[in-house]
This record gives sequence, C-alpha cells and structure tokens, in this order.
Amino acid sequence: MKLFRYLILPLGILFFTSSCDKEYLDPYSVLDPTLESSVDEQILLINGIQQRWSTDRPGAIYTTVTASGLNTGELRLLNPGNLGENDLLIGGTTVSGDNEVLSNMWGQLMLVRKEATTIIDNADNATDDTAIANTLKAYALFYKALAHGTLIQYFESIPLSIEKNASFNDRTEVLNSALSDLDTALEYINNGLSDAVTSEMINSVDLENSVYAIQARFQLMNGNYTEAIAAANNAALDKTSTWIYEEAYPNPLAFWFSSNNVHQAKDKMFGLPANLAPDENDQRIGFYVGGEEPDYFAKGFFLNNTDEIPVYLPGEMLLIKAEAYARGDMLPEAVTELNKVLTKTPAEDVYGIGAGLPAYSGEMTKEAVLEEIYKNRRIELYLTGFALEDSRRFNRPAEERNRDFYPYPNSERDNNTETPPNPEH
Repeated sequence: MKLFRYLILPLGILFFTSSCDKEYLDPYSVLDPTLESSVDEQILLINGIQQRWSTDRPGAIYTTVTASGLNTGELRLLNPGNLGENDLLIGGTTVSGDNEVLSNMWGQLMLVRKEATTIIDNADNATDDTAIANTLKAYALFYKALAHGTLIQYFESIPLSIEKNASFNDRTEVLNSALSDLDTALEYINNGLSDAVTSEMINSVDLENSVYAIQARFQLMNGNYTEAIAAANNAALDKTSTWIYEEAYPNPLAFWFSSNNVHQAKDKMFGLPANLAPDENDQRIGFYVGGEEPDYFAKGFFLNNTDEIPVYLPGEMLLIKAEAYARGDMLPEAVTELNKVLTKTPAEDVYGIGAGLPAYSGEMTKEAVLEEIYKNRRIELYLTGFALEDSRRFNRPAEERNRDFYPYPNSERDNNTETPPNPEH
C-alpha cells in the first residue's frame, strides 16, 4: 500500500496518498502563492502538517520520545557517535543549545504552528462556505495547540506570537492558549464538519476524540482537574486515532530502533526505580519490551516500519481521571479509575494494552495512590514522550531524570533577542 509519493511543482512539492486518495503539500517547501485563496491548497497543507509531525528523524514523534526517553531511563544509547542523543543521555550541562535533537524538535514544532496559523488566518479568504472554512480551522487549531502544549513540556517558556524578536510566554500562558485553541476547534466540530474537507484528509486521526484527549492532557498539566476529568470523559476509549506510516515513510521510532545504530529499550523497568518495579505478571511488559539482558528491544507500536502510533491511549484518559481525582482529594474515585487500568486485559483495550493485574490494594492515602498512578503512567504510556513531564509533575527525586528543562536552541537565540537565559538544569 502506497501512502506517500512525490510530485515536484515549480513552487512547492506535493505528496500524494494513493491508499487513501489524499495528497498534501510539503510544509518544508516554499508555499504556493495561491494558498491564501485555495481550499485545496490548505487541505494539502494540513495533510502535510500531519506528515511532518509524525514522520522522519527531525519530527515531533522521534524528537520528543527520544529526548524524554533518554532523560528518564526508558531508552539506552547504542552508538555514542549520535552526538545529539548522547548528550541527552548524559544530561545536565552537557546538553547545549546546539543539540540536534532539540533544535529539530523546536524548529519542526514551530513550523507546525506557523503553517497552522496560516490556515487559521486565511481559511475564510479561501471560501464563502462557512462550514468548509471552519473545518479547515478546526484541524489547524488542533495542530497549533498540539505544537504549543508539546513544546512547553520540554522548555520553560516559548513565544506564542509569530514575529521578529517575539517575547516568550510562560507555561501557564502557553497552556491557556493551547486550551483556548482546542475550545474553538470543538466549537467548529460541534457545528458540523464539512465532508468536502474531511473526505480529503488523511483519515487516521479522529479529530473530535483527539481534541478531547489533548484537551484532557493539557488541562491536567495546567492543574485544572475538574476540566481534565470532563474532557477525558468525552474522549472515546473504543475508537482509534493514529499516526499512520508506510515503508517509504516509516514509523520513525521503529525505523531507528531497528537500525541498531541509535537507541533501543533500556530494560523492562520502564525507567522506574527498584521500589516501583513492574509486577512480573504485568502483561504490558511483554507488549512493550522484548528480548533479554542486554539485548532488550521495543515492541508495541515500534517494532515494524508500518506500525501505527496512537495519538492518545485509552489508558491515558483513565489515568488522567485517576490523577485528577487524587489531586482533588477524591481518593475512592481515583482508585476506581486506577483499577480500570490495573485490571484491564489486552482484549478489553482497542490497542491490546492490558496489565491484567488485581485491583489496587495499597494504602488509601493521597501519596500512595498518586505513586501508584505515576507507576502506571510510566508503564501504560511507555515511549509516548510523557516521562519527563510526569517525572517533574509528580515531584520525583532529581536522580530519576538528568534535566528538568532543556536549553533553548541556538537557532532561536541567534535570531531572537528576547530568548531567555537557559535553565541551569
């Protein structure tokens, strides 16, 4: 099945998807000047944004999982000649603004929000059909919010405005902006999406459920627990929403894991300390990690080049609710949601992830319940890029991660006089 193929045009590069009969504009190229007034060009660009996010070594999937995984002990490095990854593994002051992985993450996610903003600003110029324009904006708002909320998990602040020497915004401002964009996207979705647009999209991403899921994720990060629970309740647990791949444009983690030249699963501990070691009967271990010491390898969504990677997992929504209830001192409700994860079998999960364990039997204290939730986030959500954010949010010991936040890329500092000083660690 062929998903991506090139057609070079004078002012850009178009990619086509014959498997879904979708085509899309390469966001790395010079934009076609008709973009502002063309619905078709804006559809191509949205599909291109999805490809940029999900594929290739500079993309969001590879860079976020790599940075988080090497920082928190999910991954081991196979070849220290990969200097960017090697510095991330060492951490501390070894990581500089020249780090290739971080520069790619920053640059690609900033491009995502730039192109998404272009669509948001010009959708109404491209058509008199309000439903079509609002559908274009709904997709673009999703990607813009996703870019902002993802970057702020790795950097202390980021610029929200697109201008020369843009000021940087703090974590709360960034998350509030992302959540506002998601709220607006939901308004458009609830008013009905246009088939003229959705029929031309790469349809692996379930937009409505993904918006609810990312909304729940960012509400939790922002400390809005009631809102996080409400959003998580709205995200369907029995439907899939994924980034899709083909051999020519492979799953970037599966591709580089299988190269045996960059990094791989570290062990079967999921980056957890000994006192939080996974239960030996936890069926998620075999789902995510194969092999024996020292030759462990990642499985799950990362074994084959065409493996799809979920945009969100059902277990994430359950654990968001568990954590939100626990932080709100509603421990019985928290344990109810936690038990849905602990007792879930592979057959009961749309992606086949299931611990198959007994219900929680630990102490009914806030500290103990939150610790169990953290443990299960690290296992259930292995290699999703959340490990660093989770380690900070749960106030885990400093030795369990090698940095809290990363230095700003020199590519930004050299072009923006407003770039803040780098965090010490």
